[in-house]
Parts: sequence; C-alpha cells; structure tokens
Amino acid sequence: MTQNTDFLQNMSGPLDYPLTNDYMFRALMQSSNDTLRRLLAALLPVPYEEIRSCEILNPIILGEAIDNKTCIMDVRVCMNNDRMINLEMQMYPYKAWPKRALFYLCRLYCNIRQGQDYNQLMSAVHIGILKESPFPDVDRFYSKYELTDIENAENIGDVHIFTGDFSLRVLNLSKIDTIPEEERSSERYLWARLLRATTWEEIKMLAEKSKTIQEASEHLHILTKDEKIRLQCEGREMYERDIATIRSEGFHEGISQGISQGISQGISEERQRINQLITRLSQDKRFDDLIRSASDPAYQEQLLREYGIL
Repeated sequence: MTQNTDFLQNMSGPLDYPLTNDYMFRALMQSSNDTLRRLLAALLPVPYEEIRSCEILNPIILGEAIDNKTCIMDVRVCMNNDRMINLEMQMYPYKAWPKRALFYLCRLYCNIRQGQDYNQLMSAVHIGILKESPFPDVDRFYSKYELTDIENAENIGDVHIFTGDFSLRVLNLSKIDTIPEEERSSERYLWARLLRATTWEEIKMLAEKSKTIQEASEHLHILTKDEKIRLQCEGREMYERDIATIRSEGFHEGISQGISQGISQGISEERQRINQLITRLSQDKRFDDLIRSASDPAYQEQLLREYGIL
C-alpha cells in the first residue's frame, strides 16, 4: 500500500466501519503484516523485534462475499513457526464465551501432524478482544490465563505454572477508561483505543502519540475507501443485527410460549384435581358438599386439602 502521511489532516467525523467490525479488523490484519505484528507485540506482549514472521493460516479473499465456512472472522496466525495464535474480535456478549474460547484454544493446540511427537507441539494462545468481560465479577482491562497449581499456592510467589504453552488472553475494551494515567502511553493501551475508536478525531489524537498507530490508521483509511471492503463490512453488520434480532425474537417467543404452555398446563392440572374431587365426593355420597363446592371456591379448596388432592 502507498502511504499518505497527510491524509489524517483531512479526515473528520465518525468511522463508517470501525475496527470493532470484525470484517474490517480482519481486512486490516490481513492487508498489513506489519500491523499484525505490531498488534501481537502489544497484546502478548513480546518485543516487536522478536517477531520474525507472522503467517495467517486462514486467509480470505478480501472484498469477496464470505460463505458459511468463513463466516467466523477469527484470525489464525503462526508466529515465528513456533507459536499458534487465534485473534478474535467479539462485540457480542456471549455468556458461553469462556467455553467457546477454550474450545478454540484446544483445537489450536492440537497442531501436530501424523508421525510427529508431542515435543513438536507449538504453543497456543487465544486472544479475545471483547466488548466487555465474560466474567461479571472480573473487571480488568487485560487478563492472562494459564494452567497453574492452585492447591499449593499460598501466595503469588508460590504459583507454579504447569505450562506456558497453553494460554488465553482477554482485552476488555469496556475498561479502557479505567487505566491509570501512567499506563496510558503503553502500546497496548494505544492499540485498545484504536480498536475501539469510532471517529477520525480519536484516531488523529492516537496517531500523534504513536508512529505505529499512524501507520495502522493509514492502512485503515485505504480500506475504508475500498467499495468491496465496505460492502462486506456492511454485510457483517447486517449479519450481526439479524443474529441479534433472531435471538431477541426467539427469547420473547420462548417466554410467550412458556407462559402459554404454563397456563395450559395449569388449567389441565386444575381440571384433573377438580375431577378427582368430584369422583371422591360422589363415591362418599357427599352430594351437598359437591354442590356447595361448585359455588364456594374457599370450601372447594378445603375439600381438596381434606382429600389430599391439593
């Protein structure tokens, strides 16, 4: 891509498709390998110079329509030929996200071929860039999860990591504004702000603080002008709206059906109890009580309790 260092001066207003749009995020990562390396360096974190190579293992043809096989926009990367990484931009608050992320991480870790031994397994990292924390009681900007021994860890210094080859990271975009002032110059913070940015004014401010962010924003600007990319971003937004609508309608329909079924079941059960009462009173030749129960609900309930039907 040809970079225009002056383009930001002429940009203003809202982004048509911010990087929280998973297609635009995918397009940026796939169109600029250096941007991908810079982001991984900030999120893992590792020194940028140590990232010698980044190969996207599930590339798509940018601008072409996606099918059911490619509707998941996660970016799967092999870094330095010794680490597998899955990058996920997820703005829908899935309650089952922890299980989903763990499932993807396990699949990512199963990366040896027939004939290879376990020593050839590459480490695996799943990075979730989320709208909010998947855990209601955990409000952290960035979290790193690994397999550790918690039975014998009386303090943080005693924690024994079973393996560092298997980890899950969470970048919680809802917590950007809670970061202490002294940490707001870090690359991770600046990247999080770029990922959440909704206006060109925000991007201008970030670009002034980081050449890395400026270069990424230049690639983003070029992508936003590509009509084929824009159509796919719009398609992703429509897809997400449709999914949200289906879930919402299904939820309300489920409630409606549940209420209807509950009422029907309640009526059916009440009829069965009344029929039992009528049968028992008739068998006991208590006809006066039977007639009275038909017009006196309180007395009917008394009789139901007497016969152990209620």
